[in-house]
Amino acid sequence: MSNRSPIRCCLINPPYLVKAGNIWNHIKSTMPPLGLLYLAAVLEQGGVTVDVWDFQAASLDWDGIEKTIAAHGYPFFGITGTTPVINSGYRIAGLIKKYHPQAQVIFGGVHVTALPEEALGRTECDMVIRGEGEKALLQLVQGRPLHQIEGLSFRHEGQMVHNQPNGTMENLDEIPPPAFHKLDLSRYKPAAGAYKRLPAINMTSTRGCPAHCTFCNSANIPLRRRSAEKIFAEMAVLVNTYKIREIQFYDDTFTVFPSNIKKLCQLIIDNRLDVTWSCFARADYVSLDLLKVMKKAGCHQIMYGIESASEEILANIRKNCSREKSLQALAMTRAVGIDSRCTFMLGNPGETIETIEATIRLAIQLNPDLAVFNITMPFPGTQMFQWARENGYLRHENWDDYDLGAPVLQLPTISAAETVAWYNRAYRAFYLRPGYVLSRLGKVTSWSDMEVLLRGTGSLLGFVRNTLFSKP
Repeated sequence: MSNRSPIRCCLINPPYLVKAGNIWNHIKSTMPPLGLLYLAAVLEQGGVTVDVWDFQAASLDWDGIEKTIAAHGYPFFGITGTTPVINSGYRIAGLIKKYHPQAQVIFGGVHVTALPEEALGRTECDMVIRGEGEKALLQLVQGRPLHQIEGLSFRHEGQMVHNQPNGTMENLDEIPPPAFHKLDLSRYKPAAGAYKRLPAINMTSTRGCPAHCTFCNSANIPLRRRSAEKIFAEMAVLVNTYKIREIQFYDDTFTVFPSNIKKLCQLIIDNRLDVTWSCFARADYVSLDLLKVMKKAGCHQIMYGIESASEEILANIRKNCSREKSLQALAMTRAVGIDSRCTFMLGNPGETIETIEATIRLAIQLNPDLAVFNITMPFPGTQMFQWARENGYLRHENWDDYDLGAPVLQLPTISAAETVAWYNRAYRAFYLRPGYVLSRLGKVTSWSDMEVLLRGTGSLLGFVRNTLFSKP
């Protein structure tokens, strides 16, 4: 029998600090960090003792975070490195090195996958895992030589080494379910207006996306799916063990494999699983028969990314989904009794005041139950970021401001100030229409429906109220 101590690793989700005046202060969700929980599950399966610290859900200020780090040492710390939280991640890494200088600090996530040399240029970062990290992190903590780990970036003899290719899990069914037991699930809640019941949790059924939109990192990720049986088994555990009543599927395009989703829905129906759920989809990846079985299986809301009314802008951002498809999808969704939430992007390449006005008109014509307008954000790792950087259209690379609420693109066709003004106007134009609130009230059939309405629409109207004195 071996007397070796178990390998220990701590996975950290840095705090996400949303600025005052941002719409996400009103509707933001706090959901479990699925990426870290998949990593934790793989590490546990490999015999590693792992803890997960989610500082987005914890009620801690920076003093509290520092005390937590100081009190708990691990040989390995893994930190999420997405753009909105990367500076918080670097700050946490600095604290780790302050109190545990011998610990290895590893970053993973979309931001550091795109910009590994930025992270490795900081002394508090020892290594970066690019792409999907399940295999690489387990191999790293188990002691495999660094040069043999795919997707690993590290410093060696004064040089930065980037092992190829990026990490990818070919068979998603081989990944164990997320380690939800590592977190207190009572701390989590979906975005206002996006759920029907509580407690709620998030899941994914795929990785990657069939589309190649310039603003999305998923354009670079191969498309794969989990089997309907594996998805259902995880849902059943969440419902029966954790007493979850609502699931949000965070796939980029949940309906991309329609036969798989139909099979999943039939499993939910046949087993009478007591759960309601929502998902994200593209307007060109739904059909009436699919929507009918989704509704029967408990789907109550679908979020569609519409983005713009301008065919030229849709072509610029490679969003190959026409206005007609969007109108058709919303009509079918409404016909089967599923609510719709639509997102729109303002400040795209080629944007003008006229195209924004057209997008606002389209939002009103589509008339979804909820509309969310975001300012276009060229995140590192996307084609749009590369285009903007190469052509001098980035106003700055202060990652804290990459939060969907303030322009970072300096476009020749519209100013940043005009984009912000029309962003505020879009919310007023959509939500202050006569009859909008009445139409939402018409869907209320119970007190729980009223509570959801007040949280969702009420939160959005709170943001709209704050824009009343904005121009134009």
